[in-house]
Amino acid sequence: MDATNDADLIAAYLAGDQNAFTKIYKRHSPSLRRTARLKLYDKHACDDILQDVFLIVAKKLHSLDDPERLPQWLQQILVREVYRYNAKGLRSVATDFQSDSPSDQADICDPYSEGALVAYEELKELLKSAAEGLGARDRRILSLLVDHGVEGNDLASDLEVSPKDLRSLLHRMRYQLEKCFDAYCVAQVGRRSCPELAEILFRWSGHLDIPIRKRLVHHIEVCPICEMVRTQQRIAIADLRARPGAPPR
Repeated sequence: MDATNDADLIAAYLAGDQNAFTKIYKRHSPSLRRTARLKLYDKHACDDILQDVFLIVAKKLHSLDDPERLPQWLQQILVREVYRYNAKGLRSVATDFQSDSPSDQADICDPYSEGALVAYEELKELLKSAAEGLGARDRRILSLLVDHGVEGNDLASDLEVSPKDLRSLLHRMRYQLEKCFDAYCVAQVGRRSCPELAEILFRWSGHLDIPIRKRLVHHIEVCPICEMVRTQQRIAIADLRARPGAPPR
């Protein structure tokens, strides 16, 4: 096994030693491939993304300030490439109308179709569970908006704030709700992928209170694996939200 550290390999590659880059690839590609396979079940897509990652690395390795952070840097590049791959796939699906039969098109447009009703119910339950991580004031704002349909000046009046302050409160609530969505979704699906996340959630009841939400948000920000899971879940939620919303009958 090659005992040369990453810093020496990087220095050698930047000095013109192509063999050093091959060693970097052999050392780090297995872990990158495992990460890619966690959420991309298409082996060929994983191979393509891995190739793209190392093409980027070859061009930008000189910009890495701390060679000891090479593994984390590689994971960050991989996460971005996976996100780009999935986003491209969603755009292709969204614009490929030729593959839909007339009955499929009708279901897409019908807000009471089975698929739309399922999407509506899924989002409603997801919103309810994620909102448990909000503070009391943000939960009240969300309840007035969603459960009671209060908005505009009426909402400002109920909250006893000015319209200007209401805009700030709404912005903050939406920001916090996005964090809650991230934390809850990653907690639901990411434990098998990340041992540290599994440790954080050991004996977790499934209720997203504020302390666990804060721990999860912090972990996601520093963990490349959970960052990728978050990206995957955001794409999935965006896809769900893109379906026509069906109000209860």
